[in-house]
Amino acid sequence: MPSTPPKSPRKSANSQGTVIVGIDFGTTFSGVAFTWSNQVDKIEIITSWDADTSDNTDECKAPTAITYGPGNKVTWGYSIEPESEQLKWVKLLLLNDEDIPEEVRTSDKIKKALEYLQKHKKTAEEAVTTFLRHLWEHSIDCITRSISKGMVNYAQFHIVITLPAIWPSYAREKMRLAAEQAGMLDKRMGVETQLTFISEPEAAAIATLADMEGRFDVKDGDTFVVADCGGGTVDLISYKLIQAEPMIVKECVKGSGGLCGAVFLDEAFTNVLKSKFGKKWVKMDESNRRDMVRTQWETGIKRNFKMSSKKSYNIRIPMECLLVKERRAIGASASLPTITITPEDVREAFNPVVEKINRLINGQINAVKEKEGVSPKYVILVGGFGRCNYLYDRVNEIFGAEVEVLQAKGDKPWTAICRGAVIHAATQSGIGKLSVQVQTRVARASYGICLSEPWDTRRHDPEDKYLCEIDQKYFARNQMAWLLKEIDEIAAQKPMSLSVERTFDCNGPMKTPDDVEIFETNIFPPPTRWDPEVIKELCSIKWETVIDPHTLPKCKNRIGGAYSELRYRFEMNCSGESVGFAIYRGGKKEGSKSVKVDYNTR
Repeated sequence: MPSTPPKSPRKSANSQGTVIVGIDFGTTFSGVAFTWSNQVDKIEIITSWDADTSDNTDECKAPTAITYGPGNKVTWGYSIEPESEQLKWVKLLLLNDEDIPEEVRTSDKIKKALEYLQKHKKTAEEAVTTFLRHLWEHSIDCITRSISKGMVNYAQFHIVITLPAIWPSYAREKMRLAAEQAGMLDKRMGVETQLTFISEPEAAAIATLADMEGRFDVKDGDTFVVADCGGGTVDLISYKLIQAEPMIVKECVKGSGGLCGAVFLDEAFTNVLKSKFGKKWVKMDESNRRDMVRTQWETGIKRNFKMSSKKSYNIRIPMECLLVKERRAIGASASLPTITITPEDVREAFNPVVEKINRLINGQINAVKEKEGVSPKYVILVGGFGRCNYLYDRVNEIFGAEVEVLQAKGDKPWTAICRGAVIHAATQSGIGKLSVQVQTRVARASYGICLSEPWDTRRHDPEDKYLCEIDQKYFARNQMAWLLKEIDEIAAQKPMSLSVERTFDCNGPMKTPDDVEIFETNIFPPPTRWDPEVIKELCSIKWETVIDPHTLPKCKNRIGGAYSELRYRFEMNCSGESVGFAIYRGGKKEGSKSVKVDYNTR
């Protein structure tokens, strides 16, 4: 066993500063950025990946892919040999079937991912945990080399994981559990690691706006639409600039998004190849198919194709696909026949996906115009797919006359999400000069509790009426009280609260109060009465304190009977994609040992 490390002579772990790590766990690629207190103006990107070839070691992201070998040996990222069977798209499998569109759920890539998991007897959650563990271990190694063992051991870590804004709450909880099981939250020299979440479009927007700080053409009152075009999801978010220096923004309309990222474009191009090769596609080895898509499409046509492109692409037909007579016909020339991909074929693959993105952008532009009275100043494309030339051309063709379309070059669009996560945490901590403060956000769902209300013949359904035997009052059960409604503005650092009363038999035994269940819905306006078809459980808040009814305030009912009453208030705090809950009793906050929050992962 390793020896016990000596105690630090320093005053406290917190006095040694903070290491902030932003993790962009993507559908196709994942990236990590980090910084540390007093150096927050310098954000570093994790590279130095273990790679099958040296070409990829300094890339800003690694493929979100793993393989399980003999004895469950795991290979991940760039270290996977290109021709190997591998698990991809696993991020999308954290969603329940009903939350995945049918065309995505029935796609070849989803089917192959599910078959791979079944073959190796793994769940999507287990695979995500395995990938995160390897990504985290590599990141810690790189961070240690950069800032020293002492900083890594004694500083407090604040990890920010980004999530698609369109994801339901249960998927966020699955990510939290995966991060915990991957060892990311393990204590470091007794110091707790903090984990928070932020939506991918907000993180991307924060990084993009930070890059724009100091520009003379960015003024108070300007609005921006940021389109985060990733591998699986495309998320849009719109901000209004409240103050340019230091930068303060507010989300001005409800964001939007969809499953229309680059992987669906890849699927469409694969279908073009299938139609061109015909029966020969079936004869082709699976590793050759993957290599063909990677070399001809992912690193070639997809990146360079433009609206004005007129070039056709000739792709050789592998020898294994040819009939015997076709092989003989080649003779000694050693020149394999080819299939031709025309510019029209490429557009056929691009257009359905790009049109979905343009509909999302159009919706955000119209929402901003309706709310603010003017068009947004910029539409800013970020994310890996956001670097695509053809996407820029089509977006600019549709909206360029009304709104200027921006597309940064190099790695900035690709690393915007993980960099923005770091800036977000630094801003919340009040360290460093890089700061983009989000003053208010717009709720994408409604959150509340189900309770009983004093009976009102004008508002309530007779079937909900009942008499409480303890206080001898009539109530209506199954009523919804919403702390937060969809499209409400959420002020940063301002919690939503609700007062609750519970009655007890004053001569009854000591007991813990009933759980408080938190529900959410995307129906607007939210229902006033419980409806399990459209209202889903987010989590339950469990009391772990035993209450003695004898110590509570006493009341009398209408027939002279005595009862005890427990009054408390619970609060809900929202920051990015993180949701926190607290219970206050007698003006004092119940400690974490008294209250437990269990999230529903359905």
